[in-house]
Amino acid sequence: MFFKNVMVPYDESEHATSALHIAFGMVGDDPGAQIHVVMIVGAGAVPAPSLVGGAFDTPIDTGSLMEYDNMMGALVERTRSEIERVVEDARDGAQCKVNVVVRTASAPVEGIAEYVADHSIDLVVMGRRGLGALRGMLGSVSFGVLRSVDVPVLTVK
Repeated sequence: MFFKNVMVPYDESEHATSALHIAFGMVGDDPGAQIHVVMIVGAGAVPAPSLVGGAFDTPIDTGSLMEYDNMMGALVERTRSEIERVVEDARDGAQCKVNVVVRTASAPVEGIAEYVADHSIDLVVMGRRGLGALRGMLGSVSFGVLRSVDVPVLTVK
């Protein structure tokens, strides 16, 4: 099979779930293939504590930073567990390896493009329209990924 290392960006939309089913249909019977189901969580999903005090000599509250890290870690872990349940429902006996990843990034397109480059992805299968796009149009994330990666991108309705 031509594609062995497939990425499915996941955003909990129906289109993303369809993309997951398509990816399993394409490479699921190949035990040497791997599907990376990746959700990018915006770095601003949990508001960051203010790092600027009232004066230059005011110390930064490291307790707030640790609390922020703990909240982001809990969000990432809870999201990963939810995605693993969706993946198991969609797997339907597929023999390929599956890697579920939740990453933080400044924006979804940048996070997806970085993941593609870092993991030698050879195909991206993604929903044509995610949670925030207008009906009937190619979503801004899909369009951004098409322009940002050097591998084939299959968009799914």
